[in-house]
Amino acid sequence: MNKNKGRKLEGRFWFTNNGEAIAGHGRIELLRNIDKTGSISAAAKLMGMSYKAAWDSVNTMNKITEEELITKVSGGKHGGGSSLTNAGRKFVETYDRYIEMFDSMLLFMEENPHSNNIIDKARIKMSANIFYGTVTHIEQGAVSALVIVNIGKIDITASISLTSLNNMNISVGSKVYTIINPNQFIVLSNTNENLICSARNMFTVKVTSIKKGAINSEITAMLNDKEVSVTITNDSVNHLDIEYGCSIVILCKASDVILMT
Repeated sequence: MNKNKGRKLEGRFWFTNNGEAIAGHGRIELLRNIDKTGSISAAAKLMGMSYKAAWDSVNTMNKITEEELITKVSGGKHGGGSSLTNAGRKFVETYDRYIEMFDSMLLFMEENPHSNNIIDKARIKMSANIFYGTVTHIEQGAVSALVIVNIGKIDITASISLTSLNNMNISVGSKVYTIINPNQFIVLSNTNENLICSARNMFTVKVTSIKKGAINSEITAMLNDKEVSVTITNDSVNHLDIEYGCSIVILCKASDVILMT
């Protein structure tokens, strides 16, 4: 009898903040049920939990994320209820993208237990900018290829070796993750649309927050409807006069974009 038959790798995934759990499968499911039923009470009943436990979970998520994930709807024929805010729906969608990537990593580990590649994949930090999209064009050279990935209204260009392209079985129509570390971006304060440079990826973004550390600052900005993080020195932030609400240009070489299937 094969004792390994039916063996499967499983894992758990949570959003955390400074070591404190924000949300995992249970809390995300609670948010889905609130949006589906229009009621915290009804959602709690579906999940076999008390109203207090459901409300405490929502309240905890609101405090840690510093955004209202649900909104109360008062009055009406049924006496009001609750629904997800835009921030709440975005929170659930972000979790879904990450859990899909997490499950893909587990599957890769399961199917390739002796592969060295999993070490590199495991080192990818979730603080990186991770966008899920579709390959729309591939331009092959002698030893490398440029891969164009559409992530909605935006295209991201990645440069990978032909060996990697074949090993990952990437072709037009493939679904892939594009990963860019925040410190790979070059930042310009000049938003002139006629700016020309050699970097394949150049985007104009609007700054939504700046968090300064001892040496570096983490800039959060909106790339159309996508959130992107950029890390530069505090001196650069001051020199470029970057502040909340301003527009900046961020550049990234195609060779700095990581692809993962």
